Amino acid sequence: MDKKIIFFIGAMFIFCSFPALAVAPSDQKVPGRPSEGGVSSRMIHPEEQRPVLTIMPREIDLGLIKPGSTALGEFKLSDLTTGSMECAASCPDGWEVISGKALPVNVSHEPVSLRVELTIAELLEKARAGKSAPPAYAAKMKMQADGKELICQKSLKAGQHRKAIALTFAGGPMNIFVDFRIQPDQTSPSISLNPQRLDLGSQPPGKILSKKIELTNKGRERLQWSIIDSREAGKSLPPAEPKQERYFSFLQEELPEPGKYLIPERLKDAMELTGKWAEKNGYPLMKSGAGSLKYRFQGTGISIFLKSHTPEGNCVVYLDETLVTLPEEMFGEWEKKEILIAEGLTDGPHTLNLVIRGGALEVEGVKVFGREIQRGPKGWITVFPNSGTTLSEIDYLNVKVDTTSLTPGGYGDDILFQTNAGEEAAEVYVSIIPDAAHKVLDVYLYSSDSDYLYTSDPQAEARRLYQNRFVKEGIAFRLFAPQTPGTTPFHRWYNPSIRDHFYSYDRTGGRKRLDGYIYEGSIGNIATSRMTNTRELYRWFNPATGRHYYSTQPKVPPALKKYRFDGIAGYVR
Repeated sequence: MDKKIIFFIGAMFIFCSFPALAVAPSDQKVPGRPSEGGVSSRMIHPEEQRPVLTIMPREIDLGLIKPGSTALGEFKLSDLTTGSMECAASCPDGWEVISGKALPVNVSHEPVSLRVELTIAELLEKARAGKSAPPAYAAKMKMQADGKELICQKSLKAGQHRKAIALTFAGGPMNIFVDFRIQPDQTSPSISLNPQRLDLGSQPPGKILSKKIELTNKGRERLQWSIIDSREAGKSLPPAEPKQERYFSFLQEELPEPGKYLIPERLKDAMELTGKWAEKNGYPLMKSGAGSLKYRFQGTGISIFLKSHTPEGNCVVYLDETLVTLPEEMFGEWEKKEILIAEGLTDGPHTLNLVIRGGALEVEGVKVFGREIQRGPKGWITVFPNSGTTLSEIDYLNVKVDTTSLTPGGYGDDILFQTNAGEEAAEVYVSIIPDAAHKVLDVYLYSSDSDYLYTSDPQAEARRLYQNRFVKEGIAFRLFAPQTPGTTPFHRWYNPSIRDHFYSYDRTGGRKRLDGYIYEGSIGNIATSRMTNTRELYRWFNPATGRHYYSTQPKVPPALKKYRFDGIAGYVR
């Protein structure tokens, strides 16, 4: 019997106070002890420490489980204080207990393990309704802690599942979650969606967007499927925690050079690549050699979707320049895996860095937690055709998303497929932004003997650039269009005597003395505080020459080592 162990990086802390354990001070006089100055004296009892239960993680994903195999997962429970507490774990609702009762767990300051072992039977349970009904698999869940165990079972259909394990203690009940997907045998029908997650990017309101999904049958028997309205039918798959999450796809739909992956325009502000990245079906693929993928995000956590991985693959992950240790079980050969990197982070800017040192690795995208996502109105997503029968062919589904009634914000919803082999869902995400916020200006850097000129309109300044022999360095950053909410004009001055350009969103120059400087106008709008998908624009100053340099990088190039940090000029794309 095959076994696999699933680990997760990160932790979610669940704080539970126990009021009954806290002794409140008395407001009554103490017999035999007179009060002083007419004020009642108090007997002060030292307050006992209240146990604080932590669970790491709150949810585990056992991944894909084939019939006849077992998957293992583990929760760590501990008390942040020096005390201890008793709690009990129960089987998920609807599961039959076949051994033991509620599993007692003695939780102390040292972490205690609650292990979960899930086995899917190799033989199918044929449905009474006949061969056309979805087959069911006998699933057995074993929970172990402190040398004791609890075993329960239930018949489950193939497909995605999310089960809640109830923990009961003095502070009240709470749930921890186990996610897994049962893969049917090769004979039974099995739905496959490509892509399973649609990222429609950032769009102005009033558009009707269109995407395609390929639906195939991975089994040999006929697949019958239809799309149902989860709002009316009731969705059998509860939304995974955290509920606020946004998926970002790395798909490059328009490949300027087949076989070579280039960062899509929508990701250029957030994504950086090093090494020779190829493309496979539009996704970044590192075939061999070394390279890295860096992704900047704003939120409280992140997971990464990998489409494939070879046995000789060797990669490490850094989060905010701190190494995240991945267990060996995360490696090997597999297809389509979501890896939770971190959750429960401080809400703010973070950087994920995936470093590949060998082997092949194909990356699909990331999911960022802590993003405010709301569902669109009923009928805002339509699919044609919405039902069918599939044997070995590919069915192409046209997905239309109507944004005409959406106000600015983040939106997400699921397309729920009901089949004769279980249920499946495709995720859809889109961000609606105001028209002005949708427009950004490319700002180009030109240099001439340590004079750095930034402009969003090189054609208008072509003569000046030519006469002063400026050399084009490329796009330095992006500013916002005028009237963009949360931004202000970014002004430029020039001092011909020292050949220096100075930039500031303060029309008076802020703390900068502008003697000898000539005002040249605004080159675009800049954010004065951090906005979504923005980054710092650093100002550097050379005391010897009086010249300035601006960059989104926190360090200057070696050639500019005499420049010192002079503050943050604003926030740019």
